[in-house]
Amino acid sequence: MALLCATPNYWDEPTDSQFNPWHVLMYWWWYFPPSFQCPHDIQRVGPISDGGKWICGMSLYEEKPRASCVIYSFGINHETHFEGEMLDRTDCEIFAYDASVSDMGPDVEGRPRVHFKPYFIGKKDKVDDHGVVWKTLKSLMKENGHDWIDILKVDIEGSEFPTFDAIMDDFGEVLPFSQLQMELHVREDFISFPNFLKWWERLESKGVYPWWTELNLNPIYSGQRAWASEYCFINVRGGKKNLLIQNQV
Repeated sequence: MALLCATPNYWDEPTDSQFNPWHVLMYWWWYFPPSFQCPHDIQRVGPISDGGKWICGMSLYEEKPRASCVIYSFGINHETHFEGEMLDRTDCEIFAYDASVSDMGPDVEGRPRVHFKPYFIGKKDKVDDHGVVWKTLKSLMKENGHDWIDILKVDIEGSEFPTFDAIMDDFGEVLPFSQLQMELHVREDFISFPNFLKWWERLESKGVYPWWTELNLNPIYSGQRAWASEYCFINVRGGKKNLLIQNQV
C-alpha cells in the first residue's frame, strides 16, 4: 500500500504523457501478450537463442512444393541458422536483405534457393548519402515477381516501426504474408509507449495477431532494461494465398 501511495499518478488514470511502464511494477511487454493461437503444429527452427524462431505450421511448409514457398528475411548480420535449417527441411526459396553485411552467413552461403542483396528495407526507395540502397517491401516483391510471402522475418534494430507503417500504407487491409517473425525494439530513443500502442493497434487492425513472444535477454546481461522481444504473428487474412488459414476459407 505504501508503494501505491508513493506513485498515485500511475494508478489513477494517467495520461499518455504521464504513463511510463518502465517505472511501474509491470514491464512494457506485459501489456502486449500473445492474443491468438497458432492453429497448427509449432516447431523451433534455429538455435534456442537469438536467431532461432518458433514457426507456426512448420509441417505444412515441409510438405509444400518449392514453387509456392517464399521466405523474406531482413536483418541478417551473418546469423543464418534459421535460414540454413529452412533450406534443409523445406523447398522454400529465401530472399534475404541486409546492407550492413556484404554476404550471408556460412549456413547458407553459396547454396541454391538463396538470393541475397545488400539492401535495407525502409519506408521509401532511395539511395542515401552513403550510397546505401533502401527499398520498400512493395518494390522488392514487385522486382521478385511475388504477390505473397509465406514467412516474413524482420530484425532491423528499431526501424521496424516506420517500415511497417509504410507496409500498412502500401498494402491496405491485407498485408502480403502468412506469418511474421519480428524482433521489436522499444528503447525510449526508438519509440514512446503511446506511439507503440498506436502502432500495435494498427497492426492488429490489419488482421495480424501475436501468438508467441520470447524476451531477448541480451540487454539485461549488460545491465540494461529488457527493451527487445521476439514476436510471432499470424495473419488471418489473405484467402487462398495464406496457407495457414486454408481450412478457414
